[in-house]
Amino acid sequence: MPVSGGYDIDKLIDSAPDRTTLVDLELSGNPRCLALVRRLLEASAHSMLLDETLLNDIKLAVTEACTNVIKHAFKYDPTKKFGVTIQISPMLYLIRVIYEDSGFNPDSIPLPDLDEYKGGGLGVYIMRNIMDDVVYSTDPPTGMVTLRMVKLLKPLFTTGGPM
Repeated sequence: MPVSGGYDIDKLIDSAPDRTTLVDLELSGNPRCLALVRRLLEASAHSMLLDETLLNDIKLAVTEACTNVIKHAFKYDPTKKFGVTIQISPMLYLIRVIYEDSGFNPDSIPLPDLDEYKGGGLGVYIMRNIMDDVVYSTDPPTGMVTLRMVKLLKPLFTTGGPM
C-alpha cells in the first residue's frame, strides 16, 4: 500500500474516474522510440492542460525509465519489445513500463553518491525525485518487470486558508 504525501496511491488509481485518457504502446528496444514516447506523453497530456514544467518533469522521468529498459535490460537490442501504458485522470498521471528482465532486482539499485558523482547512474534517482510514487514489481517466474510511476495532478484535500 504505497503512500505518497499521505495519499494511498493504489486507492487513487482504483478510484480514477472513467473519464481518463489511456494510451497503450508496444515499443522496440531501439533508442529512436524515445522521441515517440515523449511526443505521446505531450499529446496525451494536452487535453488536461498540464503546466509545462509538470509535463517536462513527467517526460524526463518516463524517458529515463525507457532509456533504462533499452540500455540495461535490452542492451540496445531492437528485436526486444516493451510496453508503456499512460493513464491520465484529473487527479493523477499514471505511467507503467512493462518489460522482461529476469536478472533485475529493484533492491539492487544503488543510491548515487552525489558527493562522488562521476556521471551516469542517476535515472532511478531522478524518477524517484520527480514523481510522487515509483514502484517496481517483479514476477520472478516470468522475468516480467512492471515499473509504475504516478504524478499527482491536484491536491485531493484543501485545508485552511481563504476559499
